[in-house]
Amino acid sequence: MAALGGIAVVSFYLLARRVLRHYRAERFDALAFQLHKQWREIVRGDIPTDRWRGDAVKCEIVQSIVIQEIGAVADKDRAGLQEFLRSSGLIDRVIQKVYDQSGWARRRAMLALGAMRVAEGVAPLSELLDDWQLDTRMAAVQSLGRMGLPEAAAPIIEMHMVGGLKVPPSPVENALVCCFVNCPEALLPYLRRSQGESRELLARVAGEIATPAMADEMIVLAADPQPEVRASAAKALAFAPLPLAIPTLGDLARDEVWFVRLRAATALSQLFHPRTIPLLLEAVRDSNRLVRIRAATALAKFERETVEILQSVVDSRDRYALHAMISALELGGGFQKVMAELADPMLHDEAASRLLTAIREGSTGLWTTRPADPVVESVFP
Repeated sequence: MAALGGIAVVSFYLLARRVLRHYRAERFDALAFQLHKQWREIVRGDIPTDRWRGDAVKCEIVQSIVIQEIGAVADKDRAGLQEFLRSSGLIDRVIQKVYDQSGWARRRAMLALGAMRVAEGVAPLSELLDDWQLDTRMAAVQSLGRMGLPEAAAPIIEMHMVGGLKVPPSPVENALVCCFVNCPEALLPYLRRSQGESRELLARVAGEIATPAMADEMIVLAADPQPEVRASAAKALAFAPLPLAIPTLGDLARDEVWFVRLRAATALSQLFHPRTIPLLLEAVRDSNRLVRIRAATALAKFERETVEILQSVVDSRDRYALHAMISALELGGGFQKVMAELADPMLHDEAASRLLTAIREGSTGLWTTRPADPVVESVFP
């Protein structure tokens, strides 16, 4: 009888919980449908705040609707929605949850506060950057990044510089990119006074959001003693004016570190200018296979100069460079066109005949002794 009674109690509890959850879901769905039809009137103030502010479920629904609209509208419309959040007290309500709650509920409130993109959320979120839980620290970084404000990046950078930010670098980099993407120049003061790991982190961020106005700063970074900083500068110089970018990228293409040369070759390929051909011809003879492939892929895009480029590669007597060029032309679909052009009977050119013979023979005899690359070439930077 005791066992049957226990089973009955447990069954009744499970049934009652399911009924309660179903009732809550039905009520939430009905309220959400009603408030979605009225949310414009709520934001404009046509519907008094007293009609929905006292119900926690209604507050959650209105808050979620406004947050979704903030992420979708333009800046001029976003200001009005943010002012509604202030006047209705929803911002203060979420900040109070961030301070009072814990665990999953706190992290949910933190993400909602970040999605509101208001300056009032910077202070409470920055206080949680040194929380004892990793999930909370990650949520604080992510929430500050969702704000998209340069001032939201300040506590992240300051704590990272002093070594107190115990968060993996990828989320930090993503958050900083989101904060500075609309105002890249605001990153430069932090970059100038950064050192060590912080300098590498900020250099990577600068490489993601670089603009032509930042070219002078990127040229300074190109001479930095840290290879990761030089590689980020090479990536950023792809957006710099040609008179500044090409000489600096030429120097970086001869760097002692292989992934710096790879980034330089990638930036030269993005410029797609005839002045980059001599530098790419030098890079296609690089000791690192990835650099050769990237340079050959860039050279294969110059369709009008393909024959001259192939002739220069053959004259260099570098078998690896010629193989890289042939592979790039085959992948780009231009190899057959080049072969047909060289085999044209109307073209009686001894140089073209020798070039065609060298390509057909698979560069037999074009051996070059090169030092072994100490880096595993299958790993991209």
